[in-house]
Parts: sequence; structure tokens; C-alpha cells
Amino acid sequence: MRFLLKILALCAVFIPASTSSPLERVSCHDNNNDYTRPVVTIDSGVIIGKNEHVPGSTETVHQFLGIPFAKPPVKNLRFSPPEHPLPWHKPLHTTESPPACIQDFGNKTSGSEFQKALFNTPPAPGESEDCLYLNVYRPKGDYKGKPILFWIFGGGYRFGASSYPFYDGSSLAANQDIIVVTANYRTNYKRNLGILDQRLALDWVKRNIHAFGGDPNKVTIAGQSAGAVSVGHLINTAPSTLPFRAAILQSGSSLFQLPPSPPNSEFSSWTGLVQRLNCTNSSDAAVLECVRGASVGTLRKILLETGLPFQTPNMDNVTVLEYPAKAYAAGQAAKVPILIGSTLDDGSTFAYGKGDNVTAFINSLSFPPEIAEAIIKLYAPNSTATASLSTGSQIISQIITDSTFRCPAGFAANLTATTLKVPVWQYLFNDPAASHPDYAELGVYHTSDIAYVFGTQGLRDPGQANKLWLQKLWADFVKNPQAGPSWKQYPSVGLLRGDRANAIPTENVKTLDPICRVWDKLYSSVLLKH
Repeated sequence: MRFLLKILALCAVFIPASTSSPLERVSCHDNNNDYTRPVVTIDSGVIIGKNEHVPGSTETVHQFLGIPFAKPPVKNLRFSPPEHPLPWHKPLHTTESPPACIQDFGNKTSGSEFQKALFNTPPAPGESEDCLYLNVYRPKGDYKGKPILFWIFGGGYRFGASSYPFYDGSSLAANQDIIVVTANYRTNYKRNLGILDQRLALDWVKRNIHAFGGDPNKVTIAGQSAGAVSVGHLINTAPSTLPFRAAILQSGSSLFQLPPSPPNSEFSSWTGLVQRLNCTNSSDAAVLECVRGASVGTLRKILLETGLPFQTPNMDNVTVLEYPAKAYAAGQAAKVPILIGSTLDDGSTFAYGKGDNVTAFINSLSFPPEIAEAIIKLYAPNSTATASLSTGSQIISQIITDSTFRCPAGFAANLTATTLKVPVWQYLFNDPAASHPDYAELGVYHTSDIAYVFGTQGLRDPGQANKLWLQKLWADFVKNPQAGPSWKQYPSVGLLRGDRANAIPTENVKTLDPICRVWDKLYSSVLLKH
């Protein structure tokens, strides 16, 4: 199995008889340079990481890349819930990025070309069904009681990987003195299994993060886009003993969509896959065995031929127990502090290539006819909502921003604060420096905040200190979620931009987004009365 037993060739290993200390090390000689590599003993065995200098900083971080948190989901484990990994008996090198799970960039939805431009294909070693690995980044120094950010990547449940350069946790860990964990999970036809993967990765953190100097009781789960939707589902289906104490949702929540499809509905991609493979056997076990026999190439061919739009996990009574908004309204969710928000132009990448016919676009949405009619009137030309917009494409972008990201953030913030009675901070990321030089018309686009949080590629601010302002706000929340970031709780909304980072301005949600009050009524009529 790839990555699983790479034996040291250059290092003379000394592991003390006692394995209680997280400070065990190995001395190495590499390229005529003597240095010390970090060694940690976890419940599956000994792992050896590497030291990395953080660009633009004097800090050094310990990286542990490609740690198995599950058995490879192949052969008889294909399309099955993840299982704990088998132990290894020789030191395991965790110094290379793990493979991504199988990706789908062939989807014909708008914005896919821009998504490719941003994320391209996964870096080496590419893609594999053997992909359930995670990465740990810890600051060099004191290894005791550090808080943890557990990151879940986005990608519409179609693509994404912990190995993307966007999600390199080195800067965040080293500059903010926290531990960062990024984990892979299965996507596409395996969306619900992906949430089980996330759960098992969180369980791994609970069992093992102390060995890295982390406090398992100080975990904040965070995600962007579909990753934020996953965070919402984890909140909604959390066990009584919580594996996290706070949550960050960037441009997404489990409440923003219509109720998820039942597992056997015509909208289920699993049902479509079964039909395309002609695996419509009489029993579930026979169907599963038939699908397991399909090659990766066959599955990818079906993905490319049919396309798979953004779909949330199916309601399966395991990963999604109930319509999320109804569960929140009933107070049936984890009661933890929440940081939630969106970017100024979240919808622009999804409007890319949609054309200018606003009415046709609205009618293509999954809303009942009476609600579609209300939206058409709301965004009529020269209305309050469209007064500053000159083209149909811009109006479509605004509709997507409002309906899918910005207004749902306020809807979720209000529902969480009023029913769960927990601290909630809402934000709007509107830093003009975040626009992409090759796609300036997209504005402060979907995913533009990620590089600011991680301190990674894509930043165009002039100074390194200015690059870290959003990172620090997020780290402050991770370190003390009850105190939160530096602006007032909901219904105030923090307006986040670099030139005002020292004193975050706020505005009341009702005056900032009056159009969202209309959307709130639409959400309530669809999500809470279903």
C-alpha cells in the first residue's frame, strides 16, 4: 500500500522504551546537513515528519504528511464506511503529500474552468482510491496543550484534497501557535461516506493529537463551501461527547440548500450510477458487490459523461439524520460557538457562463413556482436589488450570492443564536485586494478568503504582516471560541478587509442586508415547513 511502510534509509532511529512523551526525536543525516526530525508515537505506530521553514517568516514548522487514519477503502472495503487503520511495526515516513481521492473536473456546471485555473489537478502523487490520509502541522517549540484547527476542504463534493497548496497549514501553525490538521475524504458518488471519513479523522484527532502537543478538548472544526456544509452536518449529527468545541463555516452551511434527497430518489447520484452500471439487482448486497466490480476508469467515464452537479449528502439516518434547518430550529444540534460568513461576491464564479437571461436562470432553480415568481420580481431590472447592476450576468451573480451564501449565513446565524443559544459571530469578507488579477470581473470571489486564512498562495497584499490579519482573527477564535474574534456577536456583522484589520467595522445585519429578510421568509417557507 502506497505510503504505508517507508523504512528509514538515512536515519538512525532511537525510540525510548517509554512512549508517553510527544517529544521523541530521531537524528538524521541528509545531504551532509545534520538536523533533527520530529518523531511522534501514535496509536498505530511511530511516524517521522520533517522540518519546514515558513516562507516570509523566521518560523519553522513540523509537518507530518500522509498519516493513514483509515484502512485503504479498496477491494472489499470499496464504497464502505471507513475502518481504523492496521498498526505498523516500523517507523513510517510522513514527509510526502498523500494522493487525492478521485476528482471530477469534467462537470459542465458554470465556473468549472475558473475552478481548474485555481485548483488545477492535485499535486503529486495525483489521485487514488487509496486516499484516506491526513496531515498535521505543528509549530516548533513548546508541545503541550495547543488548540487545533481541523480543516475540511470544499469542492462541491466533486473535487478537493488536503494536499492542495491552498491548504498548507505551515504558516497558520507557525505564526499563530496552533496545530492544523487537514484530512482527505471521499467525494462524488461517495458523499455520505465522505462525512463518515471526516468523522473518523476527527476521532483520530481525539485519540492522537495529544502526541503532537495538542489538547483534544480544544478542537475547532472549520471548512469552506462544501467543507462548511460538512461542518454543518457534523454539528447537526454530533455525538453526545463532542469531538470539537467550536466551528467555523466559510461560504456555506448545511442549512442553505433545499432538504437533501432521500437515498433512493431520482436525484441521487448513487441511483444514477447503479443504473448506468446495470447493477439493478434485487438485494442491496448484490448491488454493492456489482458496483465494487467497476473499475476506476469506468466510474470516471460515467462522471465525465453525465456530469454531477453540487449535491449535498443524502438523508441516510446516519450522516444526515433530519432536514438540517428543522433540526436546528428544534435545538437538535451541537451547542458550540460559531463563526460564519461569506465573501462579497461568492456567486460570481457560479454565474460564470450562465448568460444574461435572469428569468430562465431563476426558473432553472429547485424552487416551487410561487417562490420562483417572487424571486423574479425581487430581482427585476432597476429594482432595489439590481439598481447597481448593469447586466443580466451580474444580476444572476447577485442572486447566487444572496440565495446560496450571504443570506443563508445570516439565516443560519440567527437560527443558531436564537435556538441553540450559543455565541455566534457573522462576517462579510470584502477585501478588494482579494480579487484575482486574471479574473478581476469576479470581484471578491468564492474561495478568495482561503489564502488569507492559511497565509498561502494567491495573496496580493503588499506586506507579509498585512497578509496575516485574517489568519490571526481565525486563530483568536480557535484559541478562545467563547471570547470570539474582535467584533461584536450577531446581529452585528464584521466587515473584513485588510486596511481596517486593526479596528473591524460592523453593521447590523438588518441594515446591511435588507434583501435577506425576503430570503429569510422564503427559506422558512421551504426549509422549516417541509
